[in-house]
Amino acid sequence: MTTARPGGRTARTRAAAFEAAAALLAEREPAQIAMTDIAARAGVAATSLYRRWGDVRTLLMEVAVEQLTTEWPLPDTGSLEGDLTAWARQIGTSLRSREGSAFFRVLIATAPTSDADRMGRATALTPRLQQIQTLIERARQRGEPTPEAFDVTDHILAPLYARALFGTPAGPDIADRLVKRLMALTALEQGMAPPDDPGSIPRRTGR
Repeated sequence: MTTARPGGRTARTRAAAFEAAAALLAEREPAQIAMTDIAARAGVAATSLYRRWGDVRTLLMEVAVEQLTTEWPLPDTGSLEGDLTAWARQIGTSLRSREGSAFFRVLIATAPTSDADRMGRATALTPRLQQIQTLIERARQRGEPTPEAFDVTDHILAPLYARALFGTPAGPDIADRLVKRLMALTALEQGMAPPDDPGSIPRRTGR
C-alpha cells in the first residue's frame, strides 16, 4: 500500500498558488486579481484555494509577505540602529519603485473589512513580525536600547508607508531621522544613553 507523504498535496497546492499569484501580481494590480485567476494559472481547483485561504486578499497578502521576507531580508549590521537604518532605507527604495513595492500595493488593496479579514492579515504578517522580534532580541542581548516590535511599526514603518500613500516616498535622510528618533526615545524611556551618545548615563548590560 502506498502511503501519501504528510502534507505533500497541500504543499504542492500552496507552492503552485504562490507561484501563480506572484506572476499575476507582476502583471496586474491586486484589485484586478480574483481567486479564480490564481486557480486557473496554478492548475488547481478554486475551491481548494478558498478552503485554505478563505478569500483572495489573504492569499495575496501571504504571497506578498513571503516575497518581502525573501527579497528584502532584515539586515544584521551589528547594532540595532544600523539594522533599522539599513532596513528603513531599503523600504524607502522599494516604495520609490513600482517593481519593488508589491507588498505596499497588496497592503493597500487588501485593507480588512471584517474581523476574519483582520485575522487573516495578522496571520500573514506574523513571519515578518517574528523577524523584527529576532532583530530586537539580538540587540537586547548586546545590551542596547530595545523598542518593542510594534514601536518599530508605529515609528518607522507607518510613517514610511504613509508618505508613499500620499505620493511622497521617503529618501534616506527621512529614513535615518525616523530611526534616530525611535532609538533616542527608547533610550530615554529605558534610562540608557542613545546609541551615538555615550553621555553620562551608563549603558545597561543585558539581563
